[in-house]
Amino acid sequence: MKNILKLIVVAALAFTIPSCDYVNNPIENASPADTGSTGVVHRKVLIEDYTGHKCTACPQAALAAQSILLANPGKVVVIGVHAGFFSTPSSSGSNYLADFRTTTGTAYNTFFGFTQYPSGLVNRKDYTSLTTAHIKPHGSWATETAAELLKPAVAKLEIENTYTSGSRGLSCEVKTTFLYDTLTEGPYKLIVLITQDSIVANQLDNGTLFPNYVHKHVLRDNLSTGGTWGDVISAIPVTKNSAITKTYSYTFPTTYPSAGGTRATNCDPNYCAVVAILYNDLTKEVIQVEEKHVTH
Repeated sequence: MKNILKLIVVAALAFTIPSCDYVNNPIENASPADTGSTGVVHRKVLIEDYTGHKCTACPQAALAAQSILLANPGKVVVIGVHAGFFSTPSSSGSNYLADFRTTTGTAYNTFFGFTQYPSGLVNRKDYTSLTTAHIKPHGSWATETAAELLKPAVAKLEIENTYTSGSRGLSCEVKTTFLYDTLTEGPYKLIVLITQDSIVANQLDNGTLFPNYVHKHVLRDNLSTGGTWGDVISAIPVTKNSAITKTYSYTFPTTYPSAGGTRATNCDPNYCAVVAILYNDLTKEVIQVEEKHVTH
């Protein structure tokens, strides 16, 4: 009975929580089901887990993110951003040598003001340069994600990957379609990233070194032609139901960092994915995210 009541409450909230953060007058606009696409477009949520292999509490955050992912299949995308002092490789010895840092991840870490780990962002909401309200402890990620999932989808992202194994080359097409024409602020930008799963390397966990820890959703590279913060997709006002397509080309290195050496870990495209992030450049808030594996 409790579960039935809980479902009724959640269903009621879905129809009563206002969506004016993104749509000035949603009643006068077509719903996502009326956009001409097949099926209903769901809003998806991006969780960015800022972490490091020397962070003893960070595995708990990774478990929290994975739990949210499994509880919301197809609706949540997780990126593990290795940045900050806990991510710095050891300069000597045989442990913590892997370098998972990226130029993009380090730039985000600095911009959003991370100083404690583990911490994260959920759709990059609540950002302001004056506070750290946007930085969320992992214990709040499930609640934050649930609230975001109740919001309507205001845009659709579609990813088409073509991978050539012989050359390790990737051609990636990302199609953006806005479902409303009343989105405010902006402009809207698209970031396209590469992540890799199932990387075995050292990790400190509750004071103990785990030499064969499996790192998931690791940020590896940025495909955006506009660099760290991506490419402008649309100014204001946006054009409803008009597809905007961007194409990206990429060659996977053998290792990350590509120079190799003791700090490098193997790059296996079979465990890589393309993550497309559509966000409001004025507020930095993510309004849609999509993920697609490179080879399947």
